[in-house]
Amino acid sequence: MNMRILGASLALTFSGTAAWAGTTQSSVTPVQAELITGLHTRLLKVGSPVYARVTVDWHDAECVLDSGAILEAQVVSLTPHIKGVKDSELSLAFTKAQCGGPKMADFGLMLSAMAAPAGDNNQNEIEQSLPILSSGAGGGEAAFTSMHNTNDAHLQVRLQIHEFPFVPNMKMGYVAGLRGLTLNVGKGPENSSVVTSKGNDVSLDKNTLLLLVPTLGTFPQTVAKAGTNDSVDNSAPGGDIVKLTSPAPAQPALDEIDHCSPPQCSIALPASEAGDSGNAAASMSMHNLGYSPRPQRQTDHFNNDDALAYLGPRELLVAFNPHILVTRHSLGRSGSTERIIRAALVDTESHLVMRTVDWELPDDRQYLWSLSEGRALVHVGSELRVYGKGLKVQNRVSLDGPLAFVRVTPDGNYIAVGILHERHSSVLHAQLVENLGGDPEEDVRIQVLNRNFEIIATSKTQSGLMAPTLLNEGQAKLKAQPEKVYRIAMQTWDDHAKTVARFKSGCTPVISGVAPDLIFLLSCDTFTKGREYRILRSDGKLLLKSSASLNEAGYAAESSANQQAFVIKYVVSNEPLPLGGLFSPADFSSEELRVYRATDGKRLLGVHVNAPSSSSDGFALAPDGSQLAVLTRDQLAVYAVPIQ
Repeated sequence: MNMRILGASLALTFSGTAAWAGTTQSSVTPVQAELITGLHTRLLKVGSPVYARVTVDWHDAECVLDSGAILEAQVVSLTPHIKGVKDSELSLAFTKAQCGGPKMADFGLMLSAMAAPAGDNNQNEIEQSLPILSSGAGGGEAAFTSMHNTNDAHLQVRLQIHEFPFVPNMKMGYVAGLRGLTLNVGKGPENSSVVTSKGNDVSLDKNTLLLLVPTLGTFPQTVAKAGTNDSVDNSAPGGDIVKLTSPAPAQPALDEIDHCSPPQCSIALPASEAGDSGNAAASMSMHNLGYSPRPQRQTDHFNNDDALAYLGPRELLVAFNPHILVTRHSLGRSGSTERIIRAALVDTESHLVMRTVDWELPDDRQYLWSLSEGRALVHVGSELRVYGKGLKVQNRVSLDGPLAFVRVTPDGNYIAVGILHERHSSVLHAQLVENLGGDPEEDVRIQVLNRNFEIIATSKTQSGLMAPTLLNEGQAKLKAQPEKVYRIAMQTWDDHAKTVARFKSGCTPVISGVAPDLIFLLSCDTFTKGREYRILRSDGKLLLKSSASLNEAGYAAESSANQQAFVIKYVVSNEPLPLGGLFSPADFSSEELRVYRATDGKRLLGVHVNAPSSSSDGFALAPDGSQLAVLTRDQLAVYAVPIQ
């Protein structure tokens, strides 16, 4: 559903209510919102806070409510349905809102209409959405270039936005799709609105849609002190003076720490004495560089500690967490140091380490992505860096917040970068965590970059959705349908939509893009819950499919830079690995990797290694597809891929 302001088309008509005494008839553009948790009279008490989320941007002269802003209500009174009491009632008074900032301010809103949660379940978005060109211009670079330097009115962002159903001349107290419920606007204590249920307890589901109108005389006021940058918040009785200070300037990312750079030194990696490595053309121990995995550590997900990327036919970038003592300090707007990643550039023929550097990271997410033309994109500190041959920096992009995700099209022409921006103050964040039982949604600002790292489009979305899946022709989007059915839809860069495939899954599926414009789909059998994976062409035709037992997990796929081959890897556990269960790398007995030809899915190589790591990555194909590199807990092994 397209994001849009409904100020000209959606209005409430009211007369004679308590809040609008003396008004004969008027209309107002209401605030559209949705409950962020369900409500039930038996689980509430008087004074309990209730939170809603604004779904469509709204503003007037006194308050600006962006999509995602939080509204707070109080339970003023409630009456459960018990014997002898015919009706159940719940009175809500909305008194606070995020008016253009992270803090809550006094802002009176009156609940004036309600509707059932959006019932378009067959279109439920699971993934983030990227900006598209609304004019229908041609695709490719030209389409994105025409988006550059345009205003937001030309961009459409397809999000899971639940808009209130449009009704001409809507009256105060309107209720849609909520059987047995009525709404009396402003008739409760303290001008609260009363929700009444006949014969049952009042119960409202999460995402119930709300329309609210401002209450007179409760707008927050912020008065600046003369001659200063301080402000006084007079929105609440006895409000304290709040000093507004500029954020600390972002510190530049630390320079890389060179441990070894030729010609001053070279490190020859000794031959590995580890167990079976299959038919590896070469194997090297990484112990001398500080590689020391922790196989006994329990976790519920595969980590991002190890990663491999080729920077040339025989130049392999090996990155890993050496688990050294970390000195924490500011890395700019992305945060402070969380871990150190050591990167070593290895010559796969001579076994020499050509260069090593240390990177400081502010998170534990993925930090390395392969690009075309022998390049790699790396998250370091508060920036993204492009490395080329010889581990030389070719480009940098600054980040003004924590990195949420990076996604690259298989041909490397477009890169989507998501940056997190905190919506809430620390106090409000803690309140929402308590109310939700988990972290609240945050804003994610998306930048679309071209291969020259120029920003060609921007948009805003929300956290909590999967990162977007990019193909050369557009974005592949995963949508949920009833009865465990899912749909993969394609939204091309020039705004044409099509359905790629429909399938059933016993778990939430995951999709990713693989060169040359293929979709890697990981799902579960609806009966056995065992994992399944497929490789689909962008037109939905199946190239490869395989089923797996519950002992197999950690599926991932990657392709060669020349787009002629791809590899699929997974690990095998000694015991079944149920979805979401705890495990440790020591539970893994082996790792299996299969290299396939991209044109027809013919298998070119099968590799079996022992002592696999718990990393999602740790494997890579050479640019020409002639080598497969694999990092285990004991060694780096390189395999020759047969001529295609």
